[in-house]
Amino acid sequence: MVALFLLLTLTGCWSRYEVQNMSYATAVGIDYVDGQYTLYVQLLDFSTVAKLEGQQKAEQPPVWVGKGEGSSFTEAANDLYSTSQQRLNWGQISAILFSERLMKENKVGEVLELINRYREIRYLAWLFSTREPPEEILLATPFFRLSPNASILHNPEQNFRQRSILAPVRLQQFVLDSNEKARTSYIPELSLRKGQWQESNKPKELLRYSGVQVYDLNNYYGRMDLKDLSGMPWLSTHTIRVPLDLFAEEKLAAVLVAEKPKYEVTPIVKLNKAYFDISVKVKAGINELHTDLTEKELTQMAQEKIEEQIRKTYQIAFKEGIDIYNLGESLYRKHPHQWKSIATGKQQLVLNQDSLRHVKVEVNIVYPGRYKLHEHGESTS
Repeated sequence: MVALFLLLTLTGCWSRYEVQNMSYATAVGIDYVDGQYTLYVQLLDFSTVAKLEGQQKAEQPPVWVGKGEGSSFTEAANDLYSTSQQRLNWGQISAILFSERLMKENKVGEVLELINRYREIRYLAWLFSTREPPEEILLATPFFRLSPNASILHNPEQNFRQRSILAPVRLQQFVLDSNEKARTSYIPELSLRKGQWQESNKPKELLRYSGVQVYDLNNYYGRMDLKDLSGMPWLSTHTIRVPLDLFAEEKLAAVLVAEKPKYEVTPIVKLNKAYFDISVKVKAGINELHTDLTEKELTQMAQEKIEEQIRKTYQIAFKEGIDIYNLGESLYRKHPHQWKSIATGKQQLVLNQDSLRHVKVEVNIVYPGRYKLHEHGESTS
């Protein structure tokens, strides 16, 4: 009798939800139009995501995108609940997408505060921005009828390892950078490109990086196009592999591949103005060689090109009031009192047009490939 009584006191799994009775959000997009939030939620059927080895999917796994509207993030989510049919689970979100309108209205901090109340959403989600309709980004699919989980929206690291032009950013890192003094935080921008790839003679729209939006938790600072960011990989600790095209007399002379550049920034203050000397060391290999060049000539061309890219990106960013290389942070870390006396504006900039003083680049060609380079005279293959 005692045992029977004890069994009656045991609790059951009354609040348990069956896995098959929930819908799983994998990405969210947030827009802000006319004082209203618009929330886009991407749903995937995980039973169609898995692919057995040697099997080809007969059709594209379905991608569902829902749209909710409201005066706040929570109200927009409640609008979605009204037609979601099943319980909506937020624990599988791996990407968050902000519209440019949302950022220009300085609503990012407010949205992140609201997202923080959804304890299921992890801060390890990738963070992106877009100038295109968010639902179009969320509906994009990769090659071979694979799930969107294989795209750069959910898995940007694979693409970055091969071409390290723009480092992806996790939500956690963005929040940390935004709260740091003298540090510039950015959100990679995604867009769609149509026509570069075809599937059975039909143009296929695929995701690509198109620039960055510079933002912190409270302020929007501007946008930079991808073509203007060529200097960023050389001053990033995340860079793995970056191509370098070298031209002579407007003709392609060589293509190098650089790996894991190392750099050092030295801040100097003179007459209450900040200046910075940069040293970059790069190891590179030769992918293509289209003209006769000695190793010394090729090295010199690569060094000059890298310096040109670093200076060009700096000048474009400076005109927008952006410290794209976080040079001010190096001054803040080493000489905080001097930084405080120089920093101005809401972004606390310490830069002037001539702040980037000396840029010393050292290129070491460690892998010539099938090409034989000589110290003097012609190169052979």
